[in-house]
Amino acid sequence: MFTVDTRQKIADIYSREDHNSVLFMFDNVPRRKLERAIHKYAMSLNDRNSVIFLYDGSALGSGSMGFILTPEYLYYRDLVDRGETPISEITEITFDPNARPEASLIVRTITGEFQIGVWNTPDSPGDSTWRVLKETINLLTNQTESSSDSSTSKPERREVTCAGCGARNASSEPICTYCGSFL
Repeated sequence: MFTVDTRQKIADIYSREDHNSVLFMFDNVPRRKLERAIHKYAMSLNDRNSVIFLYDGSALGSGSMGFILTPEYLYYRDLVDRGETPISEITEITFDPNARPEASLIVRTITGEFQIGVWNTPDSPGDSTWRVLKETINLLTNQTESSSDSSTSKPERREVTCAGCGARNASSEPICTYCGSFL
């Protein structure tokens, strides 16, 4: 999943914004809302303990619309669309306060884009939800990239081609290991 340090960084991102009971984090996600959200739009979510955020965008607070963020996926549902996308495929998230019928988060991926409706009132500002989602996804994807880079990177081997015979030699070699010419 993720480290205690990452969990704390996400909590810090969350605490900087005002959510007014529409964006729930980690263990504070109401169980009933989560079950409704999974039933309505996150059917493939297997590990309920992996939920980072649940945003309740439903008018009556049932959790049937909004989004769920996990370390791997963003699940969503609004009036028009529902689906899931790997967070590794998200390229940009913007906020449109003037979208109709409600303000929207515009999520661009490597294959297209979709919108998630969010409340945008003085009590529940949509731009704070956008900032939290955007910063958290940036944190998670940068962490994933750096950990995968460090685990899969191998020392780069540079080679030199011998002018005399054409054999490939390590750049650290002063003499061709095949024909003995100086490199």
